Amino acid sequence: MLSGFGLTKNEINVYLTLLKTGSANAGEITEKTGIHRRNVYDSLERLMKKGLVSYVIVNNRKLFNPANPKRFLNIIEEKKYELDARKKEFEKVLPRLDAMKSLTKKQDVRFFRGVEGLKTVYEDILRTGRNYVGYGPGEEVEKILTSYFVHYIERRKKMGISPRLIYAEKERNKRFVRTPLTETRFLPDKSSSHAALRIYGDKVVIMLLSEDEPLAILIKNKKIADGYRKYFNVVWDAAKP
Repeated sequence: MLSGFGLTKNEINVYLTLLKTGSANAGEITEKTGIHRRNVYDSLERLMKKGLVSYVIVNNRKLFNPANPKRFLNIIEEKKYELDARKKEFEKVLPRLDAMKSLTKKQDVRFFRGVEGLKTVYEDILRTGRNYVGYGPGEEVEKILTSYFVHYIERRKKMGISPRLIYAEKERNKRFVRTPLTETRFLPDKSSSHAALRIYGDKVVIMLLSEDEPLAILIKNKKIADGYRKYFNVVWDAAKP
């Protein structure tokens, strides 16, 4: 029973011995318990810190006395107070923790590296089966994906997926620009970069198109996708047909 208060076997033995005798010095406790004297002193020290043992000095001898067993009720009350305080503190941060959990559920971020990674992204676009929007650079996509890109365009056409894409003006006459079912617009060449964006369904893909190691970052989050889509529409309205 007393072990539930965090007492060791030696501490329990020492306390119960004192409770029976009422008062004793270390030597008497050692004799009655059979515990090594050093361990008796260690146990007494810990019991005193817990308020379960006190001592008086009589004739230059230190006599140890047990605290009233009701002291354990005080310990329970102290623990209860401490737990209540912890509960109140935790209740303050709980909404933030719940928000983090909610964000984790709603948001999925994945990274894809290399040519095969880009193919995985384009396959996901087809799997969604919905029209999408985005901006170039189409020439770099074509160079990296080579024959796969041609195959992708054919499959997209058969599925009736119609994208709206924005390219740099310098790409206006490139063959990949006028792909079937695609509506295109153009921005000044200074807007050109190695980054490409595709927004489809509740997903956003940011592609860094380096021939050495292309990288795609896919974010699945409806609010983020809707936000990017609104931004795209603003840029689309400003771009030239």
